[in-house]
Amino acid sequence: MLRRSISLLVVTLLVAGCAAQGSPKSSATVENFPPTELVQSLHLPFDAYTLSLAELYTLENAQDWLTRECMTARRYDWKVIERPTKLKDLRNRRRYGVVEMEIARQYGYHVPAGLITPLAVDQTSDRRDDSLTEQQKETAYGEGGCAREAVTRLRPKADPDLGLLQRLDRGSLADSQKDSQVAAAMRSWQACVRRLGFDYRDPFAAMSDARWWADASAPASSQEIAVAIADVGCKEQTGLVTAWHAAEARVQAEAIRTHPDEFHELRAAVTAEVAAAEAVLAQQDR
Repeated sequence: MLRRSISLLVVTLLVAGCAAQGSPKSSATVENFPPTELVQSLHLPFDAYTLSLAELYTLENAQDWLTRECMTARRYDWKVIERPTKLKDLRNRRRYGVVEMEIARQYGYHVPAGLITPLAVDQTSDRRDDSLTEQQKETAYGEGGCAREAVTRLRPKADPDLGLLQRLDRGSLADSQKDSQVAAAMRSWQACVRRLGFDYRDPFAAMSDARWWADASAPASSQEIAVAIADVGCKEQTGLVTAWHAAEARVQAEAIRTHPDEFHELRAAVTAEVAAAEAVLAQQDR
């Protein structure tokens, strides 16, 4: 579906590279990688102004029911997907690059399938869309389509400035690196990986090394895995992620204080959209 709501979730994810390619050719599942204590602690002030995955799925569940109602009226079938809405908020899991050693050992910098969003949900959605006839697709997704109407029905009247949030989000990730404690930890990280035989200015440079992404169909190479292990190990040794996260939380809190009206609008939009979705779902439970 064409959803404005998705942007409220991925504003943060895309900045940190969470949309990096998944790793193919592996039998490991996301259940092999329960979130570490560090991952579960990575919450930021801006999180309150974007959709969590659970909230996004709440919206998509409601959109599905509204789409089905409309499609039925137009004499077409529409399968409703039941997405889970009791999920931990792990949106910042990859914000500072790879921070989990077990993932680094098996995947390097690649993202295990299902790590960011449940694999079963994505597969079910893909199967549904693949099963649609061209006429069904046009009726759902075309101009004036049922799925488009569902998004519009749930959209809050006030449409906040997501561009500002995107700019501030990118800025907080960059500006937090100027913090004296983060800068010191980063220098220690650089020295640490250098002792292990690698030379990168920061974890993002290590993660974005072009060698890891030359072949989209290939799993992580032994060299990529070696660098990722060094990266994570040095983060742990230097306390880089803890210092970076704390500094970024301060930068974001200051941004919220500087733009109170804009952030109030953002929060109101999220609250209104989720409330509208919950009202639709409540009707289905009767």
